[in-house]
Amino acid sequence: MDHVADAVDVGADVIVAQGAEAGGHGALRGTLSFVPEAADFIAKGSPHAMLLAAGGIADGRGLAAALMLGAQGVLVGTRLWAAKEALVKEGHHRAIIETNGDGTIRTRVPDIARQIPRPRGFTARIRRNAFTDRWHGREESLEQNIAVEGPRYRQAFEAGDPDNTAVWFGEAAGLIDSIEPAAVIIESMVADAAAQLRKYGGAI
Repeated sequence: MDHVADAVDVGADVIVAQGAEAGGHGALRGTLSFVPEAADFIAKGSPHAMLLAAGGIADGRGLAAALMLGAQGVLVGTRLWAAKEALVKEGHHRAIIETNGDGTIRTRVPDIARQIPRPRGFTARIRRNAFTDRWHGREESLEQNIAVEGPRYRQAFEAGDPDNTAVWFGEAAGLIDSIEPAAVIIESMVADAAAQLRKYGGAI
């Protein structure tokens, strides 16, 4: 919430509340409770700002839920990472189809391997694979061997190796079973969200 407050203080027009389910870098809050807390805070301190929800949103159900939690829209990462237009290695696309939501991990090891410092408290969610099995929990050893492991990591990434480099997607992997055009993904999400809202909007 400190980050939300900082965004309000500088007059941001758009604020993203990203839960820990998201792929890539983030902190530890879960989307389900973080989004409405952020929505309430923004409504009081910066009602002009647009709130977007992120983290684990990959279909119309997630979009509809985000709107019910108080967001005005969503920022979709993992699902569009799995789009035909995404600049993603073929082997990495295959990996997301083969992986469910349990197959990811929050870790510092890709940042150490790439020698990119991140602020304290931020980790990356990536696919569990041989790379994370080898180095997660052994971060100090990775740092000590970076002269060898850094180039090895970069070579594996360039080769599209899904086992020996970071594969950047989140828990929404478990909701993805195909690589489709981005337009098809978005149209499907919007149509499904509308159907969900119509179905449940008058349920009580």
